[in-house]
Amino acid sequence: MQMYRAVCSILVMSVVGTLSVNNDHPLLLEIQEHQEVPHLLVRYKEESNALSSHGYDVLPGQFPYHALLNVKNDVEAATTLASGALITPNYVLTLAQTFHSIIVRYGSAYGYAELGYRYRSDRERQQQAEFKHAGILMHPQYTGGLLNNIATVRLERPVTLNRYVQPIRLPRLSDARTYEAMEGTAVGSMYNGTLRYLRNEVISNGQCQELHPHAFINGQQLCTNAYIGGAFCNRLYGAGLMVEDENGPILIGLTSLIYSCSLNHPILYVRVSEFRDWIGSNSNYVYDS
Repeated sequence: MQMYRAVCSILVMSVVGTLSVNNDHPLLLEIQEHQEVPHLLVRYKEESNALSSHGYDVLPGQFPYHALLNVKNDVEAATTLASGALITPNYVLTLAQTFHSIIVRYGSAYGYAELGYRYRSDRERQQQAEFKHAGILMHPQYTGGLLNNIATVRLERPVTLNRYVQPIRLPRLSDARTYEAMEGTAVGSMYNGTLRYLRNEVISNGQCQELHPHAFINGQQLCTNAYIGGAFCNRLYGAGLMVEDENGPILIGLTSLIYSCSLNHPILYVRVSEFRDWIGSNSNYVYDS
């Protein structure tokens, strides 16, 4: 069971969060400014699960590719929060599900990306860049669910690259690795005022299928093992999974199926290498030779 505690009363905004295990719905926060919040709810670590973890604090500049996406529409005042990874100064790679249900329901989506992000009060390192509906490019075969769940977002202006904001490499066209047994690092959401991350072992799709209670694992996905690294309590859809080799960080996955940290199911990611051609055609990313 998820456990919560009331922490404080603030006078800024009213926030109601809903984290769904349905992969069609990212984390939805309804924001109403300038209203009193009688109780700010903060998620406890699941005490009944020894693997449950809030992860580790993110240091400034540690994951300079991480992007927080604030997605809006013209019908409701709600803002949908999701994540992505900066792959060029003008493009963020994320999930199609971030936008699909919003566009189907409301007809359009737009918003802004936050980079250099650690916490909302940490403004001196942070950059914001808007994106419009026309800049959202979803895989044409995505209809909901886990297949073809990939999208690029064109920012209206290029971000300024520095030690806090940097794009991440994608797997080379010749890279045929599965990344099994490598240590994958995923950035999550906030806990106690800071962004968090966790490291888990990447496992084979066959092992993932054995451990998973109901999902069908195919070649477009990869998985990480909660039993080696812990069950992360603070994830956002679209957050990048990266590994490191002799040339530095590589983005290998985007968080696509999330479970409560009370469960030890493998976390599913979109396997970025399965969509290299599509990404190259729908962004200005240039692959290493």
